[in-house]
Amino acid sequence: MTTMPNIERTLLPGAAHVCLLRFDKADSSANTLDVATLEALQAHLNAIAADPSIHGLVITSAKPAIFIAGADLSLFQNPAPEMLESWLSLGQQVFTQLAELRIPTVAAIAGACVGGGYELALACDYRIATDERVTRIGLPETTLGIVPGWGGCTRLPRLVGVPTALEVILGGKAYPARRAKQLGLVDELSSRERLLKAALHALGEGPEGKRLEKSHPGLLQRPINKAMATAISGRTRTDLMRRTRGHYPALLRALEIITEGAGEGDPALSLAREREAVAELASGPVARNLFHVMMLEEGTRKWLRRESQGASPIREAAVIGAGVMGAGIAQWLSARGLRVTLCDLDTERVGAGMARIFKSYNDAVKHHRLTSMEARDGIDRISPAPGTVPLERKPFVIEAIVEKLEAKKALFADLDQRTSPEALFASNTSALSIRAMAAATNRPSRFVGLHFFNPVERMKLVELVLPDGVAPEVRKSALGLIATIGKLPVVVKDTPGFLVNRVLLPYLLEAARAYEGGMSAGALDEAMLDFGMPMGPLRLVDEVGLDVALEVARTLEAAFPGRFTIPPLLERMVEAGLLGRKAKAGFYTYQSGHEPVANAAAQALAPGSLAPGDATSARLRMLYRMLDEAARCLDENVVETPGAVDLALIFGTGFPPFRGGLLRYADSIGIGSIVEEMEILKIQPGEPLLARATQERSFYEDH
Repeated sequence: MTTMPNIERTLLPGAAHVCLLRFDKADSSANTLDVATLEALQAHLNAIAADPSIHGLVITSAKPAIFIAGADLSLFQNPAPEMLESWLSLGQQVFTQLAELRIPTVAAIAGACVGGGYELALACDYRIATDERVTRIGLPETTLGIVPGWGGCTRLPRLVGVPTALEVILGGKAYPARRAKQLGLVDELSSRERLLKAALHALGEGPEGKRLEKSHPGLLQRPINKAMATAISGRTRTDLMRRTRGHYPALLRALEIITEGAGEGDPALSLAREREAVAELASGPVARNLFHVMMLEEGTRKWLRRESQGASPIREAAVIGAGVMGAGIAQWLSARGLRVTLCDLDTERVGAGMARIFKSYNDAVKHHRLTSMEARDGIDRISPAPGTVPLERKPFVIEAIVEKLEAKKALFADLDQRTSPEALFASNTSALSIRAMAAATNRPSRFVGLHFFNPVERMKLVELVLPDGVAPEVRKSALGLIATIGKLPVVVKDTPGFLVNRVLLPYLLEAARAYEGGMSAGALDEAMLDFGMPMGPLRLVDEVGLDVALEVARTLEAAFPGRFTIPPLLERMVEAGLLGRKAKAGFYTYQSGHEPVANAAAQALAPGSLAPGDATSARLRMLYRMLDEAARCLDENVVETPGAVDLALIFGTGFPPFRGGLLRYADSIGIGSIVEEMEILKIQPGEPLLARATQERSFYEDH
């Protein structure tokens, strides 16, 4: 046995001529490819190439949930160009050496195999993956603003064809093993127990061995039709520009590399394009901002694991309210292993909630997020419960009923009498006082807010609202539950609107004012789509529901007089029944199978005459209203750090990740410049923003 940094080399038991390289990065739960590991791999490959007794190579991992998680991303933090170029060249050189070994090679994959880890697997002749939940396979580099730089753009099209390679690389997803097999990313599935035996079988060991040859397409021997690739590229580029408006340059560069490499006999040219693209993109603002967001998310998840350590696990829950949010929460909890009782007033409401849950599970299977068996098991963990049912044994109860404080207080007063005194209570309210609800019970210290976002199955974020006096063990239990169900928490103070809605509402109200003044819905929404928002503000109000938005606005207007003035138009639209998508009419009209169309009935309620307006000024007014409120939230310690604000707005509202978050975006412009523009736009900045401008301080300066 020979050990070098993070890699062990030995012969496989029972196969005297097969070498095993086992990755096992010291002092880390994940294997990553830093310079030392790549150099160690190169030394092992040199030794293997020089040993004529070795007839085959298997590469695997000693980590239980990680094959290789990819490149060491710390190398992308403010990289020196020459260092980055050297590292990229080393990786390409080592992987090419692996691909050109005289002996057949197998990647035996158990756990996450992404980025550089999958590029290493692509350099092997054959890939076998375990069919288990922890195994995920893909090339996520474009989600970080770069492209696969160690052969992914070069080798994958030759393995699976251009259309599938584009789907994998431009989508940036990590696929479960079965889907990866369907796409051709791996050649075979196996149980973990039989993984090495399957690898030996592929190498021809034993009486029924496959006798793998070196002509495998992973070695760049599959030709690609240049004309077909060019045609596909043209259509794909049009679609990318429509969806991203050019804000993600890595997607276009990856498309170019794949297209230009089509039909080339020499992979070295394509590898050089990869290397040049990564070096250029990594130093640009988009990649820097996306890496910043990734570090914020990773830091939050590490904090969550640390803070929830030792929490008593919650295995059962009751969800009160089977509407859109209640059904979504019940489905998510059950999919993560909790047994859930879904309660509502009558059979009809519970039945409608269960129908939503069935649809959600079916969609998850259709999009390969869950297997059919996992979906069936998840549904089996839900017990529909119309009317009043026993809840004495439920350790966790969360409500998701109508957004009315008195209704919620009455519900919790009743639940207080029907549940164990040790049960943890939570409200899914988006804006109402947790303290006021808790006061209706005899357990205020065991009461928190857990604000999920719609749709629950797609939105990572949850706001954890911790009122004064909450018990430390309750805080830990709530964090433990969030960790169990895989959500991303931001801890917020119990204040009206918490963080996300308090910051988002000024943006939406400003959009409604601009519409009321005569600007078209299309022009307003296009202005923010051009900025990078996933949906325009008026479409978003329609999705939320104008009645819901109005209730939140009234709550915040009462709490912060003068700052959340409600445009009369919203009141008129709600009175007219123009409630948004659920009513098939709001700022737009909605018909099944058709794109939304601007609603003339809504425009007729606006006093201003329809005019195109100034899109740039409207966009700045919407953004600066949001920024001003975010600065106030930070000043009032609604959250502790600017990173928490940015994380919440990215994962709770869809603020463009490529801009790094609202506060990071503001820092990039300069607070002083923003305040000057606000004055030109006749927006009075609040004291927190003015103070920063006067002191020439950025939001991230102290963090």
